[in-house]
Amino acid sequence: MIMIIFGAGASYDSVASARPETFPSHPDRPPLAAHLFDERFTVFVKEFPQCIPIIPELRAVSTTGDTTEHRLEKLQEEGKTDAERLRQLAAIRCYIRGLISMCDIDWDRVAGGITNHAPLLDQLRRVRACFEPEAILLVTFNYDRMIERTLAAHHNMPISQFQHYIESDTFKLFKLHGSVDWAHRVTSRVDCPTPHSAKAMAHELIKNAPNLEFADQFIMVKDFSIEQAGDIPLFPAIALPVETKTAFECPADHLDCFREHLGKITKVVTIGWAGQEQHFLKLLKERLTEEISIYAVAGNKQEAEGVLQRIKDAGICVKDEKAAPGGFTECTANREFDKFLRMANDRTATC
Repeated sequence: MIMIIFGAGASYDSVASARPETFPSHPDRPPLAAHLFDERFTVFVKEFPQCIPIIPELRAVSTTGDTTEHRLEKLQEEGKTDAERLRQLAAIRCYIRGLISMCDIDWDRVAGGITNHAPLLDQLRRVRACFEPEAILLVTFNYDRMIERTLAAHHNMPISQFQHYIESDTFKLFKLHGSVDWAHRVTSRVDCPTPHSAKAMAHELIKNAPNLEFADQFIMVKDFSIEQAGDIPLFPAIALPVETKTAFECPADHLDCFREHLGKITKVVTIGWAGQEQHFLKLLKERLTEEISIYAVAGNKQEAEGVLQRIKDAGICVKDEKAAPGGFTECTANREFDKFLRMANDRTATC
């Protein structure tokens, strides 16, 4: 069984006509974690000014040798004893949802609907047709909807309800850190002076962040105005990108399905994923029952080798491994995924 893991680098290098090497500062490019708080996103900071006191600190990580994930984790730890810090971090979640939502729309326009996800999933379709009777697991830590659009357009998998993510026998999609169109229903009382204003509701939710309570179920929204559904307040269901997560941000039945299938995995491909989610790596170590063949794709070969090393350092048994020489665009164009998965199979492909 095959598992593909997508990290931020997969969205960052998802359009062949706008490769990072050619257009490194493209204004619509989905950001890596290190770029989440770049000045080009200041418009979203202004939408949620409660986060302003911590924005300079988050922007400074590139000059201090720190990482965005480490700095956010430190801020999150401070929130355990600081209610105002919790409000600031709630504003950060709204900020991230807002900017990724806009990037999602603008980048799709840049791509003209043609992203690397389409040829990748087509290569996977052919591999599965030859010798993979099980569904292929698509695991993403990204909040955008690039994979969903590809599944709907080319694999007859429109996703409008939560069960659609995991019911197909061809592809099952797991968004472990949430999505721009997912929300939590707020069960605690929120008194908004202008209840029909999404912006006013968002600010009221941030104000009440230390005391917010959520229902167990997730809600999918049809547009990117997530703050309320009718009279029901909603809060973005996205996880902050921190180093050490203790929980996933997705429905319980999705996690149950994912855990159920992990024991069948023998081949893994990582695309633009740094391999630093310790909670996820621990789950893989616990649930994988066989040695895996793994192909890592990152910005360059050295970064890919680092991903492989972190996976092995987590105690995951690797049978054979390969670090890609190039990024998502190059590997897709050269059919590297198809080549690796066929070579990793125990028997020769017949098609």
